[in-house]
Amino acid sequence: MKEIRENPFDIKIGKIYAPNGTRRMMSFASQVKWAAKSVSNKTSGYGGSQKSHFREQFFSRRVIVKISVVKMEARGGEVQRLHLEYIQRDSAAHENEKGSVFDKEKDIADADEFRKRGKDDRHQFRVIVSAEDAREINDLRSFTRDLMSQMENDLGTKLDWVAANHYDTATPHTHIVISGKKSDGKNLVIPRAYISYGIRGAAEHLVNRELGPINQMEAGVKLASEVTKTRLTQLDRSLLRMSDANMVDISKRPERGSEWTRRLDIARLKHLSQMGLAYTNGHGKWHLAEDMEQRLTRLGERGDILKTYHRTLKQAGLSRTPHSDTIYDPFHSRAKPLVGKIIAVGIADDINDRTYAVVDSTRGHAYYVKAGRAENIEGLKRGMVITITPADIHPKPSDLTIEKIAAKRNGDYSPSLHQTTDPSSCPEYIQAHIRRLEAMRRAGHAARNKDGSWKIPHDYLDRARNYEKQRAWAKPVDLKIISAGPLQNLASVIGRTWLDEELANETSIPDIGYGAEAHAALIARRQFLMQQGILENENTALTQSHLDALEKRDLGEAAKKLSAQLGKPYLESGRQGRIAGHYRAAITRPSGKYAIIERAKNFTLVPWRDTLERNRGKAVSGIMRGNTISWTLNKGREIS
Repeated sequence: MKEIRENPFDIKIGKIYAPNGTRRMMSFASQVKWAAKSVSNKTSGYGGSQKSHFREQFFSRRVIVKISVVKMEARGGEVQRLHLEYIQRDSAAHENEKGSVFDKEKDIADADEFRKRGKDDRHQFRVIVSAEDAREINDLRSFTRDLMSQMENDLGTKLDWVAANHYDTATPHTHIVISGKKSDGKNLVIPRAYISYGIRGAAEHLVNRELGPINQMEAGVKLASEVTKTRLTQLDRSLLRMSDANMVDISKRPERGSEWTRRLDIARLKHLSQMGLAYTNGHGKWHLAEDMEQRLTRLGERGDILKTYHRTLKQAGLSRTPHSDTIYDPFHSRAKPLVGKIIAVGIADDINDRTYAVVDSTRGHAYYVKAGRAENIEGLKRGMVITITPADIHPKPSDLTIEKIAAKRNGDYSPSLHQTTDPSSCPEYIQAHIRRLEAMRRAGHAARNKDGSWKIPHDYLDRARNYEKQRAWAKPVDLKIISAGPLQNLASVIGRTWLDEELANETSIPDIGYGAEAHAALIARRQFLMQQGILENENTALTQSHLDALEKRDLGEAAKKLSAQLGKPYLESGRQGRIAGHYRAAITRPSGKYAIIERAKNFTLVPWRDTLERNRGKAVSGIMRGNTISWTLNKGREIS
C-alpha cells in the first residue's frame, strides 16, 4: 500500500530576487538598501501614501577631544617636563620608532626648547584628540597640523605647540601641549564654547574631508557588530535616550530617517534580555534595568582587563593558578596590601588617564591593579618589587575630632572651641583641622560662618567618607618601590627593609609562585642579620628596637654624605615633637624615602610625604607623631 504523506508539498530553496520584478539576484547590501528605500517611501498617517525618492543617509565620523587647563605654579616647569617625557615614551610610539614630539614644521621637535619657551606661562593647555577611524587616516601628523592651523584661524593668533601620536591603545590618538601665550605675548584664553564644541567640530570636519562621511551601509555594519557585544554600545546609548522611566516602546513608528535601525534595536534588546538587563511585557514595550549602563560599562572594562592580564602572563612566560580576585579591588572591605614583582605596567585608557600594573604577588597569584592617573606609575619598571596599599577611604582622624566637638556644640566648630575641648592641642595641630575643613568646604561638605567658625552637618562623617572615595579614583592605590631589582638584593643591605618588617611580624608567605622567591629572600636576610650581630641566632625574634637600629644606621650613612655637601652637621629627629626648617629635597634609602629639612645651623631627615613637593625650597613646620607628620607652610623668615 502506497504511503500517504501528510504534507505533499516539497520546498525548494531558491535565490532571492529583486522585489521590483526584474528577477535580478540581490546581494545582502542591495537587500538592506532596498528595505531602507521602501521604508522611506512609506508614510505615517491613516493609510495614505506619499512617494518620495530614496536618499541615502550619511553620518559624520566621530572624534573624541579632551582638553584640560594646567596652571603653571611653583612646580609648573617640573610638571610640564614630566608630561612631555610621558607623551614621548617609546612604548607609545609607532612600531620600531622612537618616541618624540613634533610641531608645525619639524617631525622631530625639541621638547626642551618648547619647555624653556613656556617657563613663564601662567597656564598651558593639554589636548587629546582621538578619531574613531584614526587608523584609516593617512598621516596623523598632517592631520594634527591641519587641526592646529584651523585653531589658529578660529582663535585669531599663532599658537606655540608640540604633539605626539600614540599607538599603544586600540585607537591611535594624539597628545597636544599648547603654550598659554598668544603670539603678542598676552595670555591665551580659549572660550568655553570652543573648548566644549569648537575643537571637536574642527577635528570631525577634517576627518570627514579626508575619509568622507559614513554612508548608511557602513553605519549599519558598525551598529550590527554591536548587537552581541558585552559592553556599553551606541545601540545601548540610543535605547537609553529613547527610554522614558526605563521603558522603551518600539511599537511606535520610529522618527523619519531612523527606520533602518529598528531591527538592530530589537536584536540588541533581545540580547540584553539574555543578559538579564532587559525584559518585555508584550506589545513592543521593553523595560531596561535601572543600572544597565553601569553594569555594561563594568562588563566591558572587565573584558578588556582580562585580555590584558592573560596576554601579559603569556608574554612573561608565567603560569599562575586562576583565582576569583584576578582584578585587585582596593575599595573592597577586605582589601589588604599586596607585595609583588611588576610583570607589566602601562596605560589602560590614555583618554581618561587610567593606568595599570600587573603584579606577580607573594601570595602565589598574579593580579591586575588599577593604578589611577599616569603620574602614579612614574618611575615604575618591569622587575621592580613594590607594595600595593589600598587608598584609605575612611574619614581622617581630624574628621573624627571635628565631628566629636561639633556634636557637643550644636554643630559648631572653631579653633577656640577645639582649644576649650582639648587644652593640650597646640596651634599647629588645630590649624591642620582648619585646613581639612577648607578642603571639605570646597567640596560642599562644610560651611564657614562670617565670624570664622564652622557649621558642621550632622552627616559629616558620611560626607568625609564619600569625599575620600571620590578622591581615591585618581589614586586608588599607593605604589611604593621596595626594591629596584630582585628581593635577594635586599638581603644584604643595611637599613630597615620590607624583609625586616616581614620577619618582625612573622608573616607566613606561601612557598609557591613568586612567594617562593620571597621565602628564600627572608631566609637569606635572617642569615645576614646574624652575621652582622644584630640577631644572636635563628631563634632570636626581630623586634621594634632592631628595626629602629637598622633605620638609624641607614640614616647615619646618608647623613655623612649630606653633611659634606651642605656643610652642616646632622641632627637626628625624634619620634615626637615639632619639626621646622626649609624643605630642600628628597632622598631614597633602603629604609624608605626621606625629606631633607635644612635649618641655619644643621639639617635633619624625616619621613617624606608627597604634599611636601609643592613646598620644595620653602619653609615648613609640622608636628611629628611616630612616622606621621602634619605639615604646614611657613610664610615668615627662615627658622634657625
